[in-house]
Amino acid sequence: MSRTHRILAFAALAAVPFAVAAPAPAAPIVNKVVVVGIDGTLWSEVSAADAPNLDRLAAQGTLAQTSIAPHTTMSCVSWATALTGVWDDKHGIQDNGSTCDAGPFAQYPTVFTQVERERPALSTASIGTWDTIGMIARTGNPRADRVTVTQVDPTGAGVCETTADADATAKVVSSITDDGTDLLFTHLDQVDIVGHTLRGIWPQAYRDAISRVDNLVGQITAAVDARAAAHSNERWTILVTTDHGHKPDGGHGGQSAYETASFVIARGAGFAAGTENNGYTLADITPTVLDLLDVSAPANLDGASMLTGGSGNPAAPAPNTPPVDSGITGSSSGSAQAAMVANPLCVLGSGSASGSSEK
Repeated sequence: MSRTHRILAFAALAAVPFAVAAPAPAAPIVNKVVVVGIDGTLWSEVSAADAPNLDRLAAQGTLAQTSIAPHTTMSCVSWATALTGVWDDKHGIQDNGSTCDAGPFAQYPTVFTQVERERPALSTASIGTWDTIGMIARTGNPRADRVTVTQVDPTGAGVCETTADADATAKVVSSITDDGTDLLFTHLDQVDIVGHTLRGIWPQAYRDAISRVDNLVGQITAAVDARAAAHSNERWTILVTTDHGHKPDGGHGGQSAYETASFVIARGAGFAAGTENNGYTLADITPTVLDLLDVSAPANLDGASMLTGGSGNPAAPAPNTPPVDSGITGSSSGSAQAAMVANPLCVLGSGSASGSSEK
């Protein structure tokens, strides 16, 4: 081949476009939800305590300060509402005793069961301190994929509430970091225990408990943020709520503003940062989770997705619960109080070997 022919052949070859591989399609967005339940916590006392992580979540998302009246202000009653989306007059649980059992969840299944029925490939977990939360999460068919209770050790002996909360948090962090669990509910208990035992005589102890739990919330939030940064297709939402408040002298179960006070924080896509919407309620937790995970909500729910405004009145006033700064003589419970004064970081909570049944 002559030099001229070689040049012409090379030019012709150069004119042929080379096939370029198309970029790989982006992975589809996957929604994941962490719900943090902090037992017996007043938002007015969170504001008075050293709680930078809860404050930051509220600033990064939407905060609701609400009243759950006339709903019964007991823990089994309220956590059943949070985990089903119906109030106590519908699910029928009225206390932490005889009506607190698996029966109502046949008609009003938990959020875990609802997710597992419609999207069984999703992973669900309940990891928390109080054994009653474990009972609720184990109801239904199918139930949550994983149910862990940290309130008792493998021998059945009670565990300090602070230790149990820390253990639950460590397991939650691992579930987020290592597994990327799609729906994770956790329950932290020590604030409520201190509310019963010390709030009346030593208000700072209640705030100190809030600060300790705030640190745990910070660990969970950091795990979520790190996981989201490492997996760009995962879109995480954090919901935080409480089941009831506490009277100035400690305790709950009635209908005072302090007892019926609740709050919700929602941080994630769809929730405007630094805003308040008192239309978000305890009953809206389950419908919101279902909405985020693309699971159809039953028609009989009382709550509504917070992504569409929730079920309450957004203009409702926040509960009138001024922070309590001085103790009330003769308040709180005797034996548990003595134990807490001796060691405020260790008291055996309800459901443990020597704990109280009051929650």
